[in-house]
Amino acid sequence: MNKIIIIIAIALFGFGTILSQTPTYPDFSKSAIEKFKRQQKTSIEQFKNEKKEELAAFRDSLNREFATYLKETWESFNLERQERGFKPMPQPPVYKPIPDKIPVHVPVIPVPEPEPNPFIKPLPLPKPKPEPVQEMFDADFFGGTIRLQKLKFSMNRLSGVSENAVANFWLSLSEMPIDQILDDVTRLQKDLRLNDWGVFQLVNKMFYAYFPNGNENEQTVFSVFMLNQLGYKARIGRADNALLPLVAIQNNVVNTSYFIINTDNRKVMYYTINQSRKPLSTLQTCGQEYGNAGKIMNLTIAQYPILSNKTSTQSLTANGQKYSFNYNPSLPAFYETYPCVDFSIYADAPLDETFLKSLRDDFQPVLQNKTREEQVNFLLHFVHSVYYPKYKTDQDNYGYEKWNFAEETLIADYTDCDDNAIFFAQLVKNLLGMKVVIIYYPGIHLSTAVKFDNPNTQGDYVLVDNAKYLVCDPTYFGSNIGMAMPDLRNTGVQIFK
Repeated sequence: MNKIIIIIAIALFGFGTILSQTPTYPDFSKSAIEKFKRQQKTSIEQFKNEKKEELAAFRDSLNREFATYLKETWESFNLERQERGFKPMPQPPVYKPIPDKIPVHVPVIPVPEPEPNPFIKPLPLPKPKPEPVQEMFDADFFGGTIRLQKLKFSMNRLSGVSENAVANFWLSLSEMPIDQILDDVTRLQKDLRLNDWGVFQLVNKMFYAYFPNGNENEQTVFSVFMLNQLGYKARIGRADNALLPLVAIQNNVVNTSYFIINTDNRKVMYYTINQSRKPLSTLQTCGQEYGNAGKIMNLTIAQYPILSNKTSTQSLTANGQKYSFNYNPSLPAFYETYPCVDFSIYADAPLDETFLKSLRDDFQPVLQNKTREEQVNFLLHFVHSVYYPKYKTDQDNYGYEKWNFAEETLIADYTDCDDNAIFFAQLVKNLLGMKVVIIYYPGIHLSTAVKFDNPNTQGDYVLVDNAKYLVCDPTYFGSNIGMAMPDLRNTGVQIFK
């Protein structure tokens, strides 16, 4: 009993002690919360600034180290070139009826798959500051206007193309406010929806916006310098006493000189961006790659770039009917800079909404009451009628091979088989939603083939994934679906989906 009394007394004493203490609770007042937020924001900003300073210091040391490599004697590389072109066709053939023509299965030649390119994860870039910068200026970008931060930097001039001259110029560029330029590139890449090629063109244009009196050699070093800061694999090349950019590209690029570097037992293809298009057999470049450059350019166009809000109108006459199509003039200007890539990239590129709406407004009323066969024939004869009088080979027109995106063909003075095929493929895909492939007669001709669901639709065809695609040739004037050019009916083709 006494034990119980003692235990109760101890318990009461302890409970009383607890009650006698003044309880403390966290301060959730508005002022306290605001103070905590300010402290957290200050801490975060301090952390970001410290990391940004560390990254800038690392980048500075990287640029200085690379400049020492640039001073060493550059290595010489033999250049290779994959030619892809077309047999000169003075004038496209005109369809002449052939009695009792039996459809043929056009043999398909497998297209070799390019080797996968290595991917080396580059160092992370600092995110642009969200707060606006007051000192800005406007610059032209393919007919549109971009806003850039003013550059408080005076560029030293490039004294020549020797190793020492390039290295010294590289060092002078490392004194630029690089974070500021990277902020603008990152912002504009997002706002303008630029792919890797668009970023390359952006830094090219930024050079002349910053330094209007600069020259091509200086632009080359600046562009490669900025691509390296952005994490891309790019080099400075030298040939015929001039500098040119060398860019690693993961797509198949033809009619363009390149050399191969083995990195981690994988091949990286560096292509020469040679504006003069002079044939090159060798060039020199620094034997060392820039430290954190790991990205290889992808020239696929997943979404069309938004370069300006301008609209122009192009009138075309087909079969006595006049059509007017609206388009954004900035896009053809941008696409004109593209090298020759696989045909599928041209046919897959999304059409500008202005142009696409214009196509639908003009064609859908005409197409809506027709059968699939009649619809495809209508579009095929439209291309025949518009572009047969405008036919001219690329060699006669430009002096070199050049392939057009649909917006380029829309406004072109002259076109040839590759332009017609890509334009027709875009019409079928976007207006009819039908499956279409590009068919390439190696070294001779480019055409298309369309998949019809109706098994009774007959004609010359190719087999793609065990399905029949009927040949539809936009350059074979007057022909209908299922009609290949007579001289090419038994010629093997390569398929580009």
